[in-house]
Amino acid sequence: MVDSVRDRLEKLKTSDDKLLTPEYIFIKKVEKSIFKMDSLRTKMTSGSDQYLSLYEELKDAEKEFLKLLDDPETKLMDFPSVFVSRVDMAKKKLLTKKL
Repeated sequence: MVDSVRDRLEKLKTSDDKLLTPEYIFIKKVEKSIFKMDSLRTKMTSGSDQYLSLYEELKDAEKEFLKLLDDPETKLMDFPSVFVSRVDMAKKKLLTKKL
């Protein structure tokens, strides 16, 4: 049975599918990277016996995060201000810690 145009529009309205724009994909990658760094820092401070391996993983995650931010295509993308402030805060953490 063929759906009418109205039925298809109603399905589109009610669906929670996000459009996979380049901005959305980049935001998800960066948020995943920030979450990974935060979870590694938490594991390191919890008194784990694997401190050195966690430290190496954290350094790799930080490099990956900075590599994501250095992508020249991101200069042309339009991001929400909340996301930009969160990224700036994470970047400041890295830069002040290294000084």
